[in-house]
Amino acid sequence: MIKYEDIKYHVPNKVMFKSCRRLPKGLVLLLIAGCIAMVIVFLKSHSGLTKQSLIKTIPTQHVRSFTGRKPKVYRTSDVDMDPLRIASPYYKMRIPKNSTCKERRPVLHKPDLPLTALISYPGSGSTWVRHLIQQLTGIATGSPSCRKKLKNSKSFSVGECVNNGKVIVINSNDRYRHKKFEKRFDKLIILYRDPFDTLRSVYSSKHPGHSESVDSEIFNVRGWYEFVRDHTTLWERYYTEWLEAERPVFLLYYEDLKTNLPATLKKLAHFLEWRVHKKDIDCTLVTSEGHFHRRHVHNITNSEIFVGKLWHKLEDAELNLAEIASERRKAGNYVESGTRLKNILEKADEEDKEDTSL
Repeated sequence: MIKYEDIKYHVPNKVMFKSCRRLPKGLVLLLIAGCIAMVIVFLKSHSGLTKQSLIKTIPTQHVRSFTGRKPKVYRTSDVDMDPLRIASPYYKMRIPKNSTCKERRPVLHKPDLPLTALISYPGSGSTWVRHLIQQLTGIATGSPSCRKKLKNSKSFSVGECVNNGKVIVINSNDRYRHKKFEKRFDKLIILYRDPFDTLRSVYSSKHPGHSESVDSEIFNVRGWYEFVRDHTTLWERYYTEWLEAERPVFLLYYEDLKTNLPATLKKLAHFLEWRVHKKDIDCTLVTSEGHFHRRHVHNITNSEIFVGKLWHKLEDAELNLAEIASERRKAGNYVESGTRLKNILEKADEEDKEDTSL
C-alpha cells in the first residue's frame, strides 16, 4: 500500500497516476448518453419556455452574478426583468433586431466647439444624459473627473478625460459652484431632478448590496435622517448658486426626459445649436437605455421615508428655488425644458390666497 507521505514526498507523479483505476470506456459513454437524453427530455417538456415563465420559476433574490457574488442592487423598470440580465447590477441595452438604428460610437469634434457645461447634483442622472447627448449628436461628452469605470467603457472612453472644446458638453457634479470653472464656459445645462428621488438615489448608492427584502431597512436608521438634513441644505445651495450664474442657462428636468423624451431632445439640441434630423431623435429613442442604468427595487414610497420635518424641509427648499428660477426667467438668457418649478410657485401662490381669504 502506498502511503500519503510517500506519494507527497518520494513517489513521482507517474507512479501516483498508475495507482488510480481508470473508468471503463463503456461506462463513460453511458453517462454521456444519459446526460444528452435528459437535455432532450427537458427541451421537449419546456417547448413553451418564455421570459415570463423564467421569472416565475427563478426567484430573483437567489440569482447571483457570473462572478459568484450577489448583485449590488436591484430595481424594477418598464424593461422586462430577464433573469440572466438581473445577474448584473446594470441593465444591458438591447436594440430590436428589426431596427435599422445602431448604437453610436461618439467621436471628438474638429474644430473646437463652444464650451458647454453639464451641471448636476450627484444622483441626478448625468451619466444617462451624457449618453443621450452622444446618441443624439454623435459627439463625445467629457468630464474632468476621469472616472475609471466610464473610461473603460465603449460609450465614454473617447471623451471621459477630455476637458476642452473637442467634446460637446463637459460634465461636472461637484457639490459647490466654482467661479473659475464657470468662467470657462459659454453655456450651462443644469440638470434638475426631483429632490426626493435625488437624495434617495445618493443614499442608496452608499449602501450597496441590499436586495428587495431589506430595501426599507437602510432608511430606518438615524444616519438617514442626518443625511437628508445635511444634503437638503447642500442641494438647495448648489442649485441656488448655479441658477444665479451669469451665463445662458438651460434648466433640464430629468422627469421630462422620462415622460417626453422626443420633445425634450429637440429643446436640448436647439440650446446646443446642433442640427438634428428626425432619424437622429428616433434612433436616440431606440438606444436611450444606455449601459449604466442601475437596478434598484424600491418597495417603499418617498412619503414613507421622508417623514415629518424631512418632507417639509425639502419642500421649502424647492419652493425657494422656484422663486429664484422665476427671477431668472424674467432676467432672460434662461430656458426650461418643462414647468416643474413654475407649477410649484403657482401652487404656493394659490395656497397663500386661500389662507388670506379665510
